[in-house]
Amino acid sequence: MKRPKIILVIASSLDGRIAFPQGGESHLGSEYDKELLNKSLAEVDATLFGSGTLKEHQSTYLIKKKSFFKKNKTISENQPISIVTGNSKNYSKSWRYFKQPIKRWLISSDININDSKVNFDKTFFYEKSWLHTLNNLNKIGIKRIALLGGAKLIESFFKEDLIDEIKVTICPKIIGGKYTWIPFNEKHKIFNFKNKWEIKMVKVLKTSEIFIHYKKIKNNK
Repeated sequence: MKRPKIILVIASSLDGRIAFPQGGESHLGSEYDKELLNKSLAEVDATLFGSGTLKEHQSTYLIKKKSFFKKNKTISENQPISIVTGNSKNYSKSWRYFKQPIKRWLISSDININDSKVNFDKTFFYEKSWLHTLNNLNKIGIKRIALLGGAKLIESFFKEDLIDEIKVTICPKIIGGKYTWIPFNEKHKIFNFKNKWEIKMVKVLKTSEIFIHYKKIKNNK
């Protein structure tokens, strides 16, 4: 069965970190990076990130209209569905996320999650694997998903070999810490299969950031 295409969209430091050592909300990319993020999210049906990422940011990125660099940015009427995954029940109605003009969906493996007072438009049960769950999303019209993090969620998608494209902005910073793309594991299973990527585009930004768009080479197992 056909599944949605998964595009990993992240900003990383030169030493491969996606968050600062102290954790919390991270904004590594510049406004030029956010312009590219704007374009990437305008091309997908949904975004996907973990409940831990939501807890740290308490909001999601909203697509702006073409006047991106103007001071008074206009929010687009067309926003991708925002999908959060996790079993947390500690969401707060006071978070800006629950006031943003978006559709909010939840994916959870907790069969009792509907008993909690969560503020989502739809709730889906994670069953068996991400592949199985993605197939179910495909049935209801979700064809392209931007995977935004965090690291454990990214790792779970790599383990199932489900990432089709990577859009990464390399920021000219060295920040250290433990928050790499994928959690450290000496017996990492994602390296048990061959994975090869080809560059679709490279763009050097005015801020000395480098945007690289990779596409996975198929039939490489």
